[in-house]
Amino acid sequence: MSYTVITFAPVQGFIENSRKLRDLYGSSFILSYLAKVLCEDAQRYFEYEKGKSPQENDPVISPAVINVTQGTPNQIIIRGKYPEADAKRVFNDAWRTLVICCREEIESRVPNQNYNWKRVWNTWANYSWEFFYFCGGETITDARQKLNEIKRSRSWVGINWIGESSTLSGSDEIAWPGMTDQFNPKKDSIREVNQRIEIFYQHLSKQFTEAIISPKEQLSVPELVKRLVTLDKVVKKLELEENEYPSVEIPEKSFKDINRKNDNSEDNYWTGWFQGDGDKIGDYLKSLNQSNDPKKEEEILHNFSSAMMKWGEYFKQEFKKEIRGSKLKQSPGRIIYAGGDDFLGVLYQQKSQINPQDCLEWFYEFPEIWKQHKQEITVSVGFVWAAPNVPQREVLQHCREAEQSAKKSGRDRIALRILFNSGNHLEWTCPWWLLKDLLTHYRDRNQRKGEQNWTHLYNDIAVLESRHAFTREQTKVAEALFKAYFPEQPWEDIVGNDNYDQAFNHPENSHTGILGESKNYTDKNGELELENVRKDINNWVINLGKVGFHLFRFSDKKSEIESKI
Repeated sequence: MSYTVITFAPVQGFIENSRKLRDLYGSSFILSYLAKVLCEDAQRYFEYEKGKSPQENDPVISPAVINVTQGTPNQIIIRGKYPEADAKRVFNDAWRTLVICCREEIESRVPNQNYNWKRVWNTWANYSWEFFYFCGGETITDARQKLNEIKRSRSWVGINWIGESSTLSGSDEIAWPGMTDQFNPKKDSIREVNQRIEIFYQHLSKQFTEAIISPKEQLSVPELVKRLVTLDKVVKKLELEENEYPSVEIPEKSFKDINRKNDNSEDNYWTGWFQGDGDKIGDYLKSLNQSNDPKKEEEILHNFSSAMMKWGEYFKQEFKKEIRGSKLKQSPGRIIYAGGDDFLGVLYQQKSQINPQDCLEWFYEFPEIWKQHKQEITVSVGFVWAAPNVPQREVLQHCREAEQSAKKSGRDRIALRILFNSGNHLEWTCPWWLLKDLLTHYRDRNQRKGEQNWTHLYNDIAVLESRHAFTREQTKVAEALFKAYFPEQPWEDIVGNDNYDQAFNHPENSHTGILGESKNYTDKNGELELENVRKDINNWVINLGKVGFHLFRFSDKKSEIESKI
């Protein structure tokens, strides 16, 4: 038995570079659509008829469920030899069709523009992707490892261009009708060219609405494709079922309900964004197949893929029901994508400020939501409490960074990040098991339960920092401060003895510590670097106080503290 493993990636990184919300919907759809056409062509090649042939005869092992609206993983594993020539042909044809459909839609909506740009669109249709293919291997693991080796030797063609770059990503040429015209600096005026570009995008915005393209934007070809594939009129040309259209409210119903900034400063609201991903999926799958049986490996991977894709669908459908049953019932909320073990969402209110404490209470219960897939894997989440004036692309970038911070800090935890208008941020990470018990048992100096005035802790930390009380030589100050404000939380259970044993992960008893992996704190001889351990324990307490202050004493007016950060 041999296996075919396929994956693909954008040459210029255009899927990730453009970080506006609608672009994410478009990017997710494009990746899922391309994976879908490959899977379906493989099924045709092996004469598998969905709904008629036995399920166990399906040559596509992963993804087990193909869903272009919620996201489909773009690593495809097929039982048997699926010819590389067939795979490349169907993949390239699908992408080329997407590009052509978008170009033709623009030309039909905005006629009489003397379009001289077809060559550039064709170039993007031919040179946008790297395609990686491997066939062979006794097991799926062998085949995937070989594919990873192939991915190290990149083979792609870059697209050169002359002129101004996109206002969104800044990495590619602005698409406009005269983009391939010969420019003569002695005769042609750069100012006139810029005016023509501006007028063209005003026409585009008028025809497609500002929800799709703003008149202030000037986009590249792939960015236009990502926007336009969210339109039903474009997607209909792809011969998809209606339930496979991108799940975006278009064109009139835009993302204005989560617009975080408008002209009235009193109506500008903070919002909560979260991004998560399953932990150590590869290690988990290996642990399920200790015998290295290829047939069992197929079954394990297929069942896991099915479980995670179904969980993504469940999470997307049940999300609003979940928040309506919590204090977030006034929040529409939105899951932007949930393609299996990775997801992105937002918590907000349309006409009032959402309470960050209510967001936290929802996260207290999130581990139970995560367990619905019944797979023994943990999850790392980044939660960003974002100020209204932060650009959307920066918010999404911080979501990614917060998620990665949760993983680097030991996984199986959440990273809470406060993102200010200035671009500065505060962050604190906490294992899931500790989050609720810790934050709900804060006690102010009067030791009364339920009074969540974090100002005193915040001020105490500021004074102690100014006096350089937190040092690498000791954690006594942090310990005393913690015990004063969290008297019901045993410091020893969180940090441990003088060796700080409890602060680290212990996989044998599924314990996750506040500092994560101990190997990150050991020298070449395997000895614990205690100075670094103490420093990070002190920082953990300091950041707890600072982040807690902003989440529990939040005001929709600009914090006076922000100017001091």
